[in-house]
Amino acid sequence: MRGSSRWFPLARIWCAPLAISLFVGLSGCAAGSGTQESEKMSSVTLETAKSKLLAVQHEIIGKVPADLVVSVFENDTSSLMPCLGEQKKWVGAGQVELRPGLDRTKFLDEVRDSLEGRTGWSATDGTDSDGNRRVDLLHEDGTQLLVSFWDGPESLRVGSFSACFEFPEYEYGEKY
Repeated sequence: MRGSSRWFPLARIWCAPLAISLFVGLSGCAAGSGTQESEKMSSVTLETAKSKLLAVQHEIIGKVPADLVVSVFENDTSSLMPCLGEQKKWVGAGQVELRPGLDRTKFLDEVRDSLEGRTGWSATDGTDSDGNRRVDLLHEDGTQLLVSFWDGPESLRVGSFSACFEFPEYEYGEKY
């Protein structure tokens, strides 16, 4: 590819978390107001939320057979998104450009099944904005990952949002 069309997939990477957040909303941070939920929320920090999210994202990306990987992108810094009050969430994105040959259905089934049985996690099948299958992974603390495939170039896409955490000193545009 030549010119700006080569960079279109990268533009989708950077815009996708914002677009996904419009669909997902901020409901994960508003869930529950009991003492136990407040205690869980207060123990979450930027560092713990980000590391948990990245660990699961790395695990998913690591499931792709190495011989099918053309390139891998994962952001390690991001601006924060608002949650309830002074709380924020960290937004991640991962993309693996693929060679032909990955069985998408089998891969998404394996991702769903691998997290569904873990304590605190739920996994459901959904659809992306184009009507394609997407696996939605949600932890009880609000950590969320959306796993799907794109065409042109064929890619695995992982959009992710951390649990909410207190971070009143955040200034818009700062990256962590």
